[in-house]
Amino acid sequence: MVATVATAATPVVQLPEGGRAVEVIPKGVLCGPVRGGWVLEGRTLKPPTRADDASRTLELKVAADEASCATATDTVVVVATGPFPRIDSAATTFYPDDGRLELKGTGLKNVAIAWSGTPRGVDPKTASVDGQDFCLEPNAPNECAVPLTPGLPTDATLSWVPAYGRRGAGVSTYDANGRFLDDEYFRLRPGRTVLTRPLVQSSGVDLSKGPGYAAVTHSEAIASVDCGTARCEVTEGAVSIRNVPGLNPTVSLRLRLVPRVFFAKGDALETSFSETLPVLACPITAVEGTVLRDAEDSGLVMRLDAACAHDPRGLLWTVNGARVRVERVVKAQDGTYVLLRTSGTNEPQVTVTAITSRVDGTVVASETADTKPVPDPRATLELPGHGSIDFVPTNRPAEVTVASNGGLGRFVLRPLGGAYTVTMRETTTLIQGEATAGGFVSLRFAYRLPTLPAELATSDLFVTNERVQRAVREASVPTNVENLVEFICADKEGNDEKLAPSRPHRLEYGMRNTCRVIIHRERLTLEEGNQEITLRITVTKSDNSIRGESSVDQRLFLRPKGEMRVIPVQGNLGQYDRILVQVAHVADESRYALSTVDRTGLPSAQWTAIVRGGMFRLYTMATIPAGLYRATQPTGQLAINFGVLSRLALLNNEGQERLLGIEMGLMGLGLVPQSGDIQFPPTLAAVLGLGLRVPIGPGAAVGANAWIAREFRGDITRRTSGDPTTDTVVPSSKWSFIFGPSISVGNVGFNL
Repeated sequence: MVATVATAATPVVQLPEGGRAVEVIPKGVLCGPVRGGWVLEGRTLKPPTRADDASRTLELKVAADEASCATATDTVVVVATGPFPRIDSAATTFYPDDGRLELKGTGLKNVAIAWSGTPRGVDPKTASVDGQDFCLEPNAPNECAVPLTPGLPTDATLSWVPAYGRRGAGVSTYDANGRFLDDEYFRLRPGRTVLTRPLVQSSGVDLSKGPGYAAVTHSEAIASVDCGTARCEVTEGAVSIRNVPGLNPTVSLRLRLVPRVFFAKGDALETSFSETLPVLACPITAVEGTVLRDAEDSGLVMRLDAACAHDPRGLLWTVNGARVRVERVVKAQDGTYVLLRTSGTNEPQVTVTAITSRVDGTVVASETADTKPVPDPRATLELPGHGSIDFVPTNRPAEVTVASNGGLGRFVLRPLGGAYTVTMRETTTLIQGEATAGGFVSLRFAYRLPTLPAELATSDLFVTNERVQRAVREASVPTNVENLVEFICADKEGNDEKLAPSRPHRLEYGMRNTCRVIIHRERLTLEEGNQEITLRITVTKSDNSIRGESSVDQRLFLRPKGEMRVIPVQGNLGQYDRILVQVAHVADESRYALSTVDRTGLPSAQWTAIVRGGMFRLYTMATIPAGLYRATQPTGQLAINFGVLSRLALLNNEGQERLLGIEMGLMGLGLVPQSGDIQFPPTLAAVLGLGLRVPIGPGAAVGANAWIAREFRGDITRRTSGDPTTDTVVPSSKWSFIFGPSISVGNVGFNL
């Protein structure tokens, strides 16, 4: 909290509560009235014994006499301050770095502390900080910590202001006895000033252009400085250092502080401070990401400050005492970058030093940096559209994606003669094995730091090999077999016709033996690689039996740019024979680069063709009706029947006969005598009628028949049970209608 500062326009007179009367103005009178315990007598004013907030501050008019008070314009402000505190300056401690003043004394509540000074880092000719804050609540009856602006100098001007008081050029303050007090009365000189931050702010001494300077936080608090064999003196905000021996890599400073100023080191307060600084003739830093551990033949990049006038190529450079060579130098706005080629190190730290010559031995630059573990490359290879692969393809390029397990740089794939080549397509890295390569190879990567300037961004800091080995071989990508395989048959004019896959086709019977499968190995490109397919040709008869002499089942290995191969459909095909050609890739993931996204299966194709045939089929079969029923009088069951029938059936488009057909032939009826009253003699009959036939296997069927029969038999008799008067012959016609189920075997005939 900052207290009110009086302005120069209106004079302010401050009197402590309960003090004596004071002549406020030198001439004229004060115009009343006054309130709150103030006592006015002409030019004299007595403050109240205890002022309240409403009457602590009064603004009174000043006139030549009482008659002029009504028209007076001049004013004076009077303030009743609190009782003056009793501050123990010897016990007061000032902490300029922390921005704190610890007061000791009595009556400290509401006392303000005013300060004036130039914080460190600010030009005293251009800026000065003034301010004040209050002791609102003492920490103890006799203690109070007041916040100040951090970073004030140790000799900053400190003053106290009584409670409710003001400060400024137009403020006049009197004590309780009515004595005028000047600014020196309120000046506060702490008994101790404690520094809590390091005095020396520099990390090294720059001797590249003459005397070096070590920045300090409180040069005004340093009484003397000792630099050993070098020469030192205190200047504004720094310690000037010169005449440093060239063989000394460091300078030891011993600073002694002025009286009443201490440096806090833990709980102890010391009057001196020591610091050892490296001598940096040229400020130098190791570029982060280039100081690596366990990397052979590695590059180390150092940045010299732009103010350094030395030519890096004319200096002798060492890393941990070992001589290294300068490989490349690049000048940038922020300094000069030097790429040093080293043999590598396994130490946790490296010290890089540049000297003018071995004779002179003057250290121009030196830096110690921590090394970082060398990162490892992690690469994945992918064939576009076909997913990741774990080998280097020789017949087509693969995309390479490289990641790292740490570090600020990135890995770049490098070509390896005799194994693989590397190309770029926009921002994509492509790798392809050489055609004559084989076996296994580890990918080679260069480590680069893109944040380096100019051509250093493309310089290889080190080269490493992948820890795994990859096979170098051909990449086989499963191609569309419809482009490699054709199924060709002749049309009715004898011209070759290429049949489309996955569609039914009908062949003329006369051209049934012209079908063939053509394997176009010449269409296979080098990028698609070797292909392994299975070819299966199956010929099925109209009764679903397989024509064995026409079947083909082969596993083919196809190489790019091979010769065309023709495989005919063998055998003498018949009507309604069905030709099924199936081609598919061999499911071998070790051969093919398969997509990790689309795993619906390898490409395959099939063709179907049917040989045309007649509309009807006439054939002979053996029929065994287990039981027939004679519907003509006399009716009865005919058990165990057998015969040979000819059947005429309508065929569908697949060569399968319809269920209903016309049948005729010879049947043996009633081959087993019946146990009823009517005795049907075994007889031969010519039958003609309809039959319903359902196939149950090759050449076998079950059915239901209804025939008109002409029986070639003797008389039908009746059992008489020994009665001589009963006629044993039953009148009957040689024509009858019979029906019943049957089982038939055989299908010997031809199509019409």
